[in-house]
Parts: sequence; C-alpha cells; structure tokens
Amino acid sequence: MASILLAWNTDLPDPWPGGYGPAVAALADGGTLRRSMPLAGSRPDAGTEVWLVLSGSSGRGPRGLAGHGVVVPPGIGTSADAVTVDFDRLLPLGEQVPASLLEEDLPALPRLDGTMPVPPASVPALRRLWSGFLGSGPDPLSPVPGTLAAGALGLQRVNAYEHDGEARRLCLAFHGNCCTACGLVPAQRYGPGTDALMQVHHLSPAADLAAEYVLDPVSDLVPMCPTCHAVAHTRVPVPYTPAEVRGLLAAAPDAAGRAGGGDAVVVGSLVSAEQQQALEDAARLRGLR
Repeated sequence: MASILLAWNTDLPDPWPGGYGPAVAALADGGTLRRSMPLAGSRPDAGTEVWLVLSGSSGRGPRGLAGHGVVVPPGIGTSADAVTVDFDRLLPLGEQVPASLLEEDLPALPRLDGTMPVPPASVPALRRLWSGFLGSGPDPLSPVPGTLAAGALGLQRVNAYEHDGEARRLCLAFHGNCCTACGLVPAQRYGPGTDALMQVHHLSPAADLAAEYVLDPVSDLVPMCPTCHAVAHTRVPVPYTPAEVRGLLAAAPDAAGRAGGGDAVVVGSLVSAEQQQALEDAARLRGLR
C-alpha cells in the first residue's frame, strides 16, 4: 500500500472545521474523523496511507509528524485541489514527532513540504519511530494507529459499555487497578508499565438494559484482568459475576491441591466501604436487592 506525506502549513488558515483541538479530542478514544485537506499535486488513490506533517513558510511554527490516516473516495463537491482523509490519530500541536527526529532517523524521507510519496523502504522505520514515540495505548493488544498498514486492520463490533476509554478511566480511578475476581494488580505481578492491561466488566447483562440506559462507570463497571474477564463472558446471555468467577477460582485450585498435594493461594485485597456501596448499587440496578 502506498504512503504519502501530506503537509499542513500551520501559517495558513485552519482547514479543520471547528478547530484542530476538538479534532484531536474526538480521536482520543479511538474511531476515525473524516476531513477534506488541501492538496498540492495529483490526488492519491483511495486506500493510500497518509502521514500528516506540520510545516510552515515562516519557519516559526511547529514542524514534524502529527497524524495518521487513510485516503477515502472523494465526496460530492470535493474540489480537485483537496483530498478526503479518514484520520485515526492526531497529536496536539507541540506534541508532534519533531522534524529533527524524523531527519535523524529517516534521512531518506522527503522534505516536509507539499504532498510527497514515502519511499517503501522507509515505511517500516517510520512506523517504528511513530510507535516508539506514542507508546502503547489503553489496550496493548490494539495497535496504535499507524503501526500497522491499513490493509492489516478491520472494523469490529465491540461492547461500547466495556470499551469506552473515559468510562474505563473513571472506573479504575474509583475502584483501583485490582481485579475484582482474582485480585491481580498488574504492576505488582509484572512490574511498571502494565497497568494498561486491566479491563472493565459490566455488571448488568446487556440484554436487561433499556434503550434509554446511561452508563455509570462507578456503579456499573468493575475492574477485571483479561483472563477473568474472558471467563466471565463464557456464560451467555448472563455473564458470571466477579463473585462467581472467584468461586470458579476457589474450586479449581482446591481440586489441583488435592491432586498434587500443594496449597493454592488466591491473592486478594480488602474492599473499601465505597467499593462495597458501588457493588450494592449495581445489584439494585439489576433488581437483585
């Protein structure tokens, strides 16, 4: 798949309807944002990978790599000197990959001006630089946009209640980063940088939710490690509760202990009064109390 550098001259009028800042915020939790961008040169084919670079004729504005996207077919009324792009990642102004770093690590990369093709031999190095600069996302198994070719990715239906980035953040801020089923704290077991492994589990079965339901990240979600979360959803349509997963864990180690003569330990933590109240509230929402 072809890749191009698409320059945005920050000295010229802002091409972002509503402003660039809101566009950055709109992509913070994933998804795509479609924009028509000024184009210098011939229009690239649909499916072409786009690397948005900041340039400026004055030389005083920010310069460097600031975004990633894919060219889509032009919409009705699109001018010949514009290209339609579905952006999947945009960096705030001032936080872009510096032009000096691009020039140092990728000397074969074209100048950050106009619209230029990226040499195929430079694409892997560009992806590595982009990935290393951004680090991992909230879900380490979901590649950061731009680290894989667009052809290697596909859209997938997900449970929005358990994959909303802001809801996850609020849930973990209140309940902590400890699995409510097995007690795993990723940073304690695996070391720094692994807190992003923790997922969140929705306590109420999705089939029981009304159309006007509004998610409460504190009452409706609890932290769960990926393994316990997968186990919880092995029962359908009503997933296992954290207490039921704890029961499964307690039963299996006992059987293994009797067979092998060993002792099994499940690491846990004390539940605070606030956490217990949140669980009680969630039970009432489900009609169990």
